[in-house]
Amino acid sequence: MNKKAFSLAVILSMATTGAFASDVVSTSVNNGDKLTKLQKEAIQLTQKQLAQKSVQDAQRYESSISLNEESTVDLALANNRTAKQTMWSYQAAKAAVSTAAAGKNPSLAYSWGGKRSGGDAGSSKNGNHNFTISAPVFSPSLDASIDASRYTREGAGAAYEESLQQAKYDAINAYYSLIMYRNKTAVARQAVKDYQGHVDNVKAQYNVGLVANSDVLGADTSLAEAQTSLVKAMNAADLAEASLNQVIAYPVQTAITTAEESLQYKPYDVSLEQAKAYAMLHRSALVQSAMAVKAAEENLKAAKSGYLPTIGVEAGRGYTDLNGYFGTDVKSWHVSASATWKLWDGGATQNKIKGAYADLEKAKEANLATVDKVNLAVQQAYLNLRTAEQTIQSTQTAVNEGQENFRIALLRYRAGVGTNLDVLDAELKLTQARNNYVDALYSYNVSVSALEQATGVPVDTPVGQGAAIIANSGAEAQLAALSASAKK
Repeated sequence: MNKKAFSLAVILSMATTGAFASDVVSTSVNNGDKLTKLQKEAIQLTQKQLAQKSVQDAQRYESSISLNEESTVDLALANNRTAKQTMWSYQAAKAAVSTAAAGKNPSLAYSWGGKRSGGDAGSSKNGNHNFTISAPVFSPSLDASIDASRYTREGAGAAYEESLQQAKYDAINAYYSLIMYRNKTAVARQAVKDYQGHVDNVKAQYNVGLVANSDVLGADTSLAEAQTSLVKAMNAADLAEASLNQVIAYPVQTAITTAEESLQYKPYDVSLEQAKAYAMLHRSALVQSAMAVKAAEENLKAAKSGYLPTIGVEAGRGYTDLNGYFGTDVKSWHVSASATWKLWDGGATQNKIKGAYADLEKAKEANLATVDKVNLAVQQAYLNLRTAEQTIQSTQTAVNEGQENFRIALLRYRAGVGTNLDVLDAELKLTQARNNYVDALYSYNVSVSALEQATGVPVDTPVGQGAAIIANSGAEAQLAALSASAKK
């Protein structure tokens, strides 16, 4: 990477996150190629992390690994960096609830003060120390902030679930992609084999004067194109393997053996209505957006609490030392209550309420937008699944017919009643049919995974087994009951 470009990127990142206290940012743009202290620290930190990761990788990872669907998902869930980030966000949200709730607990404080004085009248010293316990009695703002933090925590938990669902989908998609590209490599290799067999036959017939040289040239050209396609297919398979390694957080050069050599068709018996109803009740993205609405409602309550008083109580024990700093010569105690009520704050509360109300309406619109987005995702995945399902049947028929057509074309050519073009055309169509069949199986299986992600099937459910969960959930009846209850 260009050093100047990297330096500028680092410096801009620091500037936007408040890393600099100065108003003047010194970057590689205005100080030549010199790196600032903070830039160097950022680069050193990154290099240190990369070095540590390299050592860990060398100790932890083997040069090859065998995977199936379950182990692929398990590795992705354990290692996915985005999921780890949201997990820590969830932990921070849980801590924020405890922090807010701590404001309801009594607090104990100790204070000490000492004084030494002197003058014409002489010198003296004294000290005092106090123990005080206090607690809020009525604080609407505090109550609302605690509730808001709880809703935020639940939203963060839903976001964590969403990231796990995405990690699962990405892992399965990468796993299926690897199988698909290896199947396409096998198709390309078979095409080369078929063309090579035909070339050998054409040359044999040419050597005895049965066919023209143009047949040899045409067959050789098709063979060369098939060999080029094979190289491309092998490269795509290698890239798919590297992509899967990245998803499961393994070194990209790790060799992967898949338990399945080809993708299979397994019926997925759910209706679109069942899928949509289940999604409305179980998709974590909807929980996240709904919790944002509830948190906004509590923030509005907190804003309105500016019109209400706050009440607290306090009790304390004090000691005064008339001749020193830490004695207890004079003892005292106090019990007190306080009430604060802002009769006028210059309109601050009124404007806070307006802002909180706007945030609430924004959260409501975002929630409705999420509902639309989830419904669209479910419908898209479902329709893609059904389309791929139909395509599987038609492409499988095309493969069977293509194989027979190619066999007949070869026999006719060898018998001298067919043309070289017939054979080459038959092989081309057969290869296309085989690739289309592989594509259809891939699309179907990925659509199953996408539908389960979109509906919110539990993340620990093996891919493909969500159909029974959705169909037997009674989600349509539950959703209808909730809708009827909401309208009352």
